[in-house]
Amino acid sequence: MEIVSVTGGQAAFAYLRGRILSGEIPGNATLREQALAEELGVSRTPIREALRRLDETGLVEFVPNKGATVIAWTTEQMRETYYLRAMLESRAAGLAAVRISDGDLDRLAELITLMDDVVLAKDDAGISRLGELNAEFHRIIVTAAANAQLTRLTVFVGRVPLMAKAFRRDSGSFRAVSNHHHRDILAALRSHDALWASTSMRSHILAARNSVQSWDQGDATAVTPGAAQPADANPLDAEAIDAADLADLADFTP
Repeated sequence: MEIVSVTGGQAAFAYLRGRILSGEIPGNATLREQALAEELGVSRTPIREALRRLDETGLVEFVPNKGATVIAWTTEQMRETYYLRAMLESRAAGLAAVRISDGDLDRLAELITLMDDVVLAKDDAGISRLGELNAEFHRIIVTAAANAQLTRLTVFVGRVPLMAKAFRRDSGSFRAVSNHHHRDILAALRSHDALWASTSMRSHILAARNSVQSWDQGDATAVTPGAAQPADANPLDAEAIDAADLADLADFTP
């Protein structure tokens, strides 16, 4: 593997987090301080800080005498994440409806138009671009809520490792519907109707949740980012995933 030079705990955290979310570092992988320090060309102190932050954000867990282990998520945990996102982001949309600026509203409209250009993309570059635009759309709304506690909770819930390869399968029809939902959310925000905005956002996220629930209810297979599933397990349906989750960097930090 190519040696990558990073400095400081924040840089090490961002680097490792990106590799976990992309699936390059799979679920159940062990992260050892000394090996990572040698790979990245830094001391163990920033690596220790990075692993601590990864633990706080729910991406790894510390196992005695073993080190930090990347968490492998089950399909049920994935579904539960959508429930939490629906509650948090619907609240954010309701608050944003009465607080959002005209500049932010104009930017949301611009983002919707830009997403239209790549919503049917099948290549990695187009899908990554869609994810970036969509993450910004959600981030603007959460930030416009002007509620620090809500923002922190949303950041935590949004940081879930997902299967990047599954998202890159053809799911254009679902993405197109998702962007129509964005138009409904924007209309509600422009009207400054808190109830409409909250309901629109909740429906938007639960539409993805409902598709997730269409997976085999008996499948308790752990979702290991980037790893192949057993032959008898139902593959993750890319159409079940809200386009905001397509980006590896889809968090809501202002």
